[in-house]
Amino acid sequence: MNNGKNRFSLTCAASSRTIGHATTKCLSVLVCAILAAVFIANGQEIRRPSPVRDGKLLSAKLLKSFTAEQTAGVVSSNFTWPGQDISALVATATAVNAYAISYVTRDANGWTATASGLVAMPSPASGVYPVVQYHHGTQFNNQDVPSNLAKSPEAFLSIALFAAHGYVTSLPDYLGQGAGKPPHPYLQSGSTATACADMLKAVAELCSQLKVRTNSQLFICGLSEGGYATMALQRRVEADSAAQPFRLTASGPIAGPYDVRNCWNFLSQANSPGACPLLLHIYMSYKTTYGFTDKLQDVFVAPYDWKAPGIDNGRRNGNQIYTLLPKTIQALMRGNFPAAVASGKHPLDQAMEGNNTYNFLPVTPTRLYHGLDDNLVPYSMSEMTCARMRLLGARDVEVVNVGAGFGHEASIIPSFLMAKKWFDSFVSK
Repeated sequence: MNNGKNRFSLTCAASSRTIGHATTKCLSVLVCAILAAVFIANGQEIRRPSPVRDGKLLSAKLLKSFTAEQTAGVVSSNFTWPGQDISALVATATAVNAYAISYVTRDANGWTATASGLVAMPSPASGVYPVVQYHHGTQFNNQDVPSNLAKSPEAFLSIALFAAHGYVTSLPDYLGQGAGKPPHPYLQSGSTATACADMLKAVAELCSQLKVRTNSQLFICGLSEGGYATMALQRRVEADSAAQPFRLTASGPIAGPYDVRNCWNFLSQANSPGACPLLLHIYMSYKTTYGFTDKLQDVFVAPYDWKAPGIDNGRRNGNQIYTLLPKTIQALMRGNFPAAVASGKHPLDQAMEGNNTYNFLPVTPTRLYHGLDDNLVPYSMSEMTCARMRLLGARDVEVVNVGAGFGHEASIIPSFLMAKKWFDSFVSK
């Protein structure tokens, strides 16, 4: 999730505190047709006919090559954390090649769709590598995603920390974002898990095409919506491991809204900065998917009852939406609506409950990273999730407190460093 304030952005070797925006052309998939897959590597383009199948790689393009100096610069500029010595990370950073890809998946209704993402790997790729898949946080603008590299700070961090240190690094854009056709099914577990799992199949195909060897190990993590996506994917992969190209080894979600209904209730009561954009985003996404019959004037206070679709339109970023909305829930939503949801009298309540990602028994080692001072997804969310999983019989799940003073977005740096060190301990030598 993203509060629309205090965001960060990066270049190859420096960071600032705003986020960029971009617009790119969307790709589409023709249902039940023969697709032409395009593969581009080393300046050569190969075209070949492909049948439609989930996870099928449709296209891959070498987007950018980073030097070792550039990836080391991202590490030194962004991973400084009190008490942590990052000199070894800076010294061992390698060159990286980053590819934008598109692939076949399914939308929220089960129809064939196109999704996209970014894949980064050490260059030259001469070793045998584990795979890490990072899931990005909430992006209101559907183009502020990893495949649009210049618009995704999280992609730069992932490239520098993982791809430049011996991991094939996968970063899905999610359904309806990047090259996908909107809408984006926000915080909806089934379609999220499908798109993320199909991304891994496309990554396996890309590695095969590039003759990049992997050791079958898979590590997953992600911040906020990405933490939610990580848990949705973990549940999917553990339930059907035979269908997966890699073996899930460890999972490290960060500050995820694993209980969507609980998070909605918290935001609707807290009036924390950024609550209004997130509540609007959740409602509009669920209304699109589930077809709620109430009118917008029954939910939002004028003039937001008619402005809402134009404000949350997939083309504005969180900062822009924040400035267009009131700063309190009372000024955005009709007083009886949050109460109706909280009491279960609106179908949104059950829809959110049906999309939780905390209520399962994980068999993979799992660490729930979270900052104590998170005012968007409270620390208690991870505590509750861990408690529920242990009650179901989980043997290797725990909450990792990254410290006081770390809010929602700021928790990414210590969480990344802790997760990387933990993942490294599993890597086959």
